[in-house]
Amino acid sequence: MALSAKLLDVLVCPQCKGKLAQVEGGQGLFCNRCQLKYPVREGIPVMLVEEAHDMRAKSGASSAPVSSRAPVRTPTQSTTSSSPTSAKRVRFRVLSGPDAQTEFDLQIGYCRAMGRAVGDVNKTTVMNVDWALSLDDETKGLVLQYIAQQFRKPQPKSETNGSLPNDQLGAFRRGPDIVLKDQTLSRLHAMIFSDELGIGILDLVSKNGTFVNGEEIESRLLKKGDTIELGETKIVFEG
Repeated sequence: MALSAKLLDVLVCPQCKGKLAQVEGGQGLFCNRCQLKYPVREGIPVMLVEEAHDMRAKSGASSAPVSSRAPVRTPTQSTTSSSPTSAKRVRFRVLSGPDAQTEFDLQIGYCRAMGRAVGDVNKTTVMNVDWALSLDDETKGLVLQYIAQQFRKPQPKSETNGSLPNDQLGAFRRGPDIVLKDQTLSRLHAMIFSDELGIGILDLVSKNGTFVNGEEIESRLLKKGDTIELGETKIVFEG
């Protein structure tokens, strides 16, 4: 099934930020610059470099998933774009809850919202590529205050009119939302951040709270092995 033109206009290659083209009747998305093909599973694009197939690999009729690639420069923020750690990703794994054993990652310089699926939960996974969890002004203000205090990064200003792109949140690029099937979560529950200073999590004034290693928190810098609890969902930070 072919993807909609609106969705294709939003999607970019996570490695080079270039445009993607549909291939194989909508079963894949191809980046001509990186020569990577991203799979589309049950109508959901999986925009992870490690899940992509390197079409330059000459291994018969099929290609192998990309296991490791040299770091590339990504347009995250001016202070880190030339750093060799710009493409570094950290890994999280869902231990329990409706999405148990699902994994997701977070790239340095990015943040991702976590919340509850609305509508048909069977069609929603943590691979969601849209910003379905919209931030109201009050929540956005809370997030920007946290970024300025925890990461000492004030909100950048556009050179033209002072506004920021839709995928920019303070000094961080906003990655795809982590939309979980756990109906005990708030629609917009928490947000995670990745920076040279560390990996942070911020509770977004959720109804049932956010816990790290059993302790309720408003915000926290995470250590490898820490367990995040959101409703009935437990997520381990694997580092």
